[in-house]
Amino acid sequence: MRLFITTLSLLSMIGFGYALAGYGTSLLGNPVRTDYIINGLAAGFICAFLALGLWYWKRKDFFEYDGDNVK
Repeated sequence: MRLFITTLSLLSMIGFGYALAGYGTSLLGNPVRTDYIINGLAAGFICAFLALGLWYWKRKDFFEYDGDNVK
C-alpha cells in the first residue's frame, strides 16, 4: 500500500508538471496549450486526492503505537 500511495504522489507531480509545460509553451513563442493545462491539473489533483485519501484511510497501518514504542 505504501508503494501505491508513493506512486500516486509521484503521478500527481507529473500531472502538475504537464500543466506547467502547457503554460510554459508561451515562453517559447507558441500559444498556450490549454489541453495540457486542463489535463495536467485534473490528473494532478485526482492522483493527489487519491493518495491523501488512501493514506488517511490506512494511516493506522503505517503508524502503529505500542505504548511508548513506535513500530
